[in-house]
Amino acid sequence: MSLIRILKPGLFIYEIIRLLILVFILYRVDQTESINLIYSAPAALLPLMALFIWLDAGRYKAFLPLFLAAKSISIFIIAGWCIASKQVTMIDSYILSGDLFALAAILIIFRDIQKPTEAASITEAEPGTEEK
Repeated sequence: MSLIRILKPGLFIYEIIRLLILVFILYRVDQTESINLIYSAPAALLPLMALFIWLDAGRYKAFLPLFLAAKSISIFIIAGWCIASKQVTMIDSYILSGDLFALAAILIIFRDIQKPTEAASITEAEPGTEEK
């Protein structure tokens, strides 16, 4: 349980840092076009989901599959970019390894949330009673 207490704020902090890096790098590359900010805007949803998961994971457990899907797509895109460009920069490797950390963290949180609900459903059904 103490691992989950560390993973939830760590996930949120990582997502904030990742968003700041994306925004600053995209802004620095081309300062004349604001289209780059439009490309990084959907990444702002991940820190919000991480914040809600940190605050109350049981209440916002519907965000977990969405977060898993977003991280999987992000890992696939970054790995494809590294292969297609035939170069791996320090920022690409940082984001890729961070996304792998985030994926592992969210899987651990998802497994931790599933345990209490499964135990509650088992204890609710009494062994000697049947519904007619």
